[in-house]
Amino acid sequence: MATLIQRQFVALSIITAFLFIVTGVMAMHGNRVMIASSAVQQAAARVSSLAMLKWMGQEIPALTETVQASTERGANSVSGFLFQVATGIQPGDLRSLLGRELPGMLTADDARFVVAGKDSTLADLYVEYPAYPHQVIDAAPSGDSGETAADDAQPKPEENKTAPLPNPTTGGKKIVYVYNTHNRESWYSETKPVGTSVDHPQRNISLVGKRLAEALNEKGIGTEFNAEDIYQKLLDKKLDYALSYAESLRAVKAATERNRELHYFFDLHRDTAPRSKTTATINGKTYARVLLVIGKRNKNYEKNEQFATELHHLMEKMYPGLSRGVMEKGAKTDHGEYNQSISPGSLLMEIGGTSNTLQESLNTAEALADVFAEYYWQAEKVGKPLTGEPAKR
Repeated sequence: MATLIQRQFVALSIITAFLFIVTGVMAMHGNRVMIASSAVQQAAARVSSLAMLKWMGQEIPALTETVQASTERGANSVSGFLFQVATGIQPGDLRSLLGRELPGMLTADDARFVVAGKDSTLADLYVEYPAYPHQVIDAAPSGDSGETAADDAQPKPEENKTAPLPNPTTGGKKIVYVYNTHNRESWYSETKPVGTSVDHPQRNISLVGKRLAEALNEKGIGTEFNAEDIYQKLLDKKLDYALSYAESLRAVKAATERNRELHYFFDLHRDTAPRSKTTATINGKTYARVLLVIGKRNKNYEKNEQFATELHHLMEKMYPGLSRGVMEKGAKTDHGEYNQSISPGSLLMEIGGTSNTLQESLNTAEALADVFAEYYWQAEKVGKPLTGEPAKR
């Protein structure tokens, strides 16, 4: 223990002396360079809160008792902490190094499943897998999955005495907005990959968004679909792909200015997880599974999370195995906000993966319309506004 403290003291002494020398040189040359608070904030954001607590726990033992203990020397040492601050690479975690070079291998320090679907794990985020045989779930949905019931299940003549009630509608109001931030995401069955990108200008996830909007409208829920080519807009403006969400937000805000009735915003994407994780067969029909993603950079993300969790449970009831769960992500994992601050009814939906097919994804769009319609009409029946306070956790 004494040796460790001595090493830490020497390291801190050397660092302190170095800082004095640097500041002295800068002062002698009249350097006016100032470190802005934003730069400090960005540097601090690269260190996970768990790593910070572990380091502070060396001086305050009570902190160490409140977090998961780590036996990795590099993670707890001062040198390991400083190395992580300087490079953003966590000693002992190979993902933090490779994740910056290999697509899909993310440093998911601040990503977690709020509700995990069947066979869903955080490991699915780290690498892009080859295709595998899909998962088969022998369960029939409670709602309308798009398949007709068996002939022997048809009602008897005497059961048809009363006329069917008219389907409910939103009375011509458009309340749902469907769009695709990464609108050219496609599948291996539709296009050839270029590097790590599996994109197509026409045969892509926007077709799934369009079908979801159509299915919702068929169920009486007024829905608007944004068919804009976000990727082409980025090209036209010579903007980086990383600004996709900023560009799609322009479309979302324009839609809300045109129509104040819009309250639900669904951004559909295609994931890169393996087929074994993203495919389910329910009642003989194959679906691309759905992962609901919540961005924690939205300060009111708990409301979006509550909405996603309720949809997940309803999906599990109507289409067992269709949902991969609800995941929340922070700024270090990805974009972290996903335009979800626009409304507590905003969701990012990952529909299947690269090894799924367009038809499987279209099947899912119809199932999602079925699930959301059930959710919406139930909420209307009991008068439960979505804007209410989130459930206590």
